[in-house]
Amino acid sequence: MASSEGPRILWEQLKGKKVKTNDGHDVGEIKEVTQNYIRLEKGIVNKDKSWIPKYLADAYDGKVLWLVIGKDDLGKGHSYTTEPAREQYAHDFEAFKATPYGQRAVQLPDFEQNIRMTEERKSNTGTSSSEEYKNIRDLE
Repeated sequence: MASSEGPRILWEQLKGKKVKTNDGHDVGEIKEVTQNYIRLEKGIVNKDKSWIPKYLADAYDGKVLWLVIGKDDLGKGHSYTTEPAREQYAHDFEAFKATPYGQRAVQLPDFEQNIRMTEERKSNTGTSSSEEYKNIRDLE
């Protein structure tokens, strides 16, 4: 579990950055950030558009925003075609906190404005370890 100390980045600075699940699947690029959600787009011509709650974010490594959940779990009630109402976010967040992912998630005191950063590490071959990502906590 990461501490609440350390580098952070403003959510707004993540526009245009890639988002991946904790098992390494690309879920899109950040197009918009609201108080509670991130709007993603994936694809070139027929773009898939979705909204995911901010509480699913684990950390930003300088290139990719990593989620705390895997691809299969993301598709099970954490992705929306339109931005849900504030009440939906509050309900979903309470349910998420009771899950194993939610119990491990690190929520910074200033989470509405910032997401924690972790350094991207290089292996002996010169490739970044985030390419072999299993869980963002493995990078620390």
